[in-house]
Amino acid sequence: MSGGKKDSIQTISVIVPTNPFIQSGEDVRHCLAALDVVKLMEWWPGKPHLPHHDADKVRAIQRSLDWKRVTQIAAYLLQREIVDVPDRVEQYFAEFYGPTAGEPGREWPPRLPRVARFERSKYPTFANVLLHVNGAKVVPKGGAARKGGAEAAELTFNERDQNLNFSVIDGQHRINGAYLAIRLLQEEEGKRGKSWQIPSEIFLDLDKLGDPPRRQAQIFIDVNAYQKKVDRSLVADLFPTARGNRDALDVKERAQDLGRKLMLETGPLVGMVQIPGIRYGVKDVVALSTLNGAIEDVIDDLYAAGISSLHAQADFLAQCLDAWLEATGRKQDVAESESLDPENVAYQGRAIVSFLTLVPACIAELKRRNLRLVSSEALTSLVRFLRLIMKRARLLKDGLFLSKSLFRDKGFLGSGGVARFRDSLWAAVGRAPVPKLGSERLAKVAAANRGRIRQELGSAEVDSGHER
Repeated sequence: MSGGKKDSIQTISVIVPTNPFIQSGEDVRHCLAALDVVKLMEWWPGKPHLPHHDADKVRAIQRSLDWKRVTQIAAYLLQREIVDVPDRVEQYFAEFYGPTAGEPGREWPPRLPRVARFERSKYPTFANVLLHVNGAKVVPKGGAARKGGAEAAELTFNERDQNLNFSVIDGQHRINGAYLAIRLLQEEEGKRGKSWQIPSEIFLDLDKLGDPPRRQAQIFIDVNAYQKKVDRSLVADLFPTARGNRDALDVKERAQDLGRKLMLETGPLVGMVQIPGIRYGVKDVVALSTLNGAIEDVIDDLYAAGISSLHAQADFLAQCLDAWLEATGRKQDVAESESLDPENVAYQGRAIVSFLTLVPACIAELKRRNLRLVSSEALTSLVRFLRLIMKRARLLKDGLFLSKSLFRDKGFLGSGGVARFRDSLWAAVGRAPVPKLGSERLAKVAAANRGRIRQELGSAEVDSGHER
């Protein structure tokens, strides 16, 4: 990069790919590059219009920033929590966004939680961002492009030119999050010179300078409205594959491992758990992402009970699920069929998730009877225990778990239904049939029983963040 006293000419190596899919009467130009995130923040929101920041440059087609998401992205890249979040955002972004504070609908500084948490990863990164630039040119290297292939080139612009305009079509949260992450990294001893280049796809002059960002807006709509995210269950199956032989970092990753084993290897749900995106499993049976979330909530109870290995935890959860389905009297509904009776809700996500919250109660019941936690005797005992709970909670009709229509009549479907069903199960963990109670009173009885079981197991103070 080079520049004189007045101008500051930037030259960046890029690749110009071919794209046979854009049908246009005009020559739509774009290139692929890696841009330093600190420089990009200067070119995009505030500069190059020195010495004054141009508030219009943070409008264009940009949506209002979700600052919580920005800080979570930064924490993800750093792979650590960020504390004193409001102060750090004010420290590093006031020069860019402070001038817009007086605009209607804008707030500065943003109100944020003090701590930003993160998702663990051994390879924290993200996909390329989409940018639009007016006032730059692409100069091929070594003559014309190769026939049918990409060409190497240079993106050249004067960063102090009043006609230079960077805008972000897609990726503004990733850019701001990366900027915060690199600034915080540079605070650490020996890392002041650290930088990060964001992979970027750059469109040149899609819309003329000063014109409405029509084409940019269409790309934003295409990417964010028409190209839908995949179903969470489709992704959930990939996490264990991505980790390879590495042990789970936390309870979330252990839950992913357990969910996968219950889906593919162990217990009554093998081959039945749904991954809707690829039509895997049985319709109306719990989805993998839903199952994983429920497992995550009880892993600490398994560790507290001395069930620590992946194999042992999978076996115990499989036994509990087997006992649940046997107790409902509806396990045979799918024994000779690849489909589920539409009236059978025992396999549905809301039922499985609510039942899995009872895992501590199942452990307590087996410990009271001095039974080995995974054994034929334990399975028989759990079937009797869960059957009794269903009777106390009035969840059986003619010896079978409630049909879907009766389940709905009791208020277990629709808004608040999962909570009411879960509380009905926990209320029945007591020693007597559950009377007809309002939601508030039912929740109090359920909470009291949960507290009693936790106290009995001595697992109320388990550290859920401990690496296993």
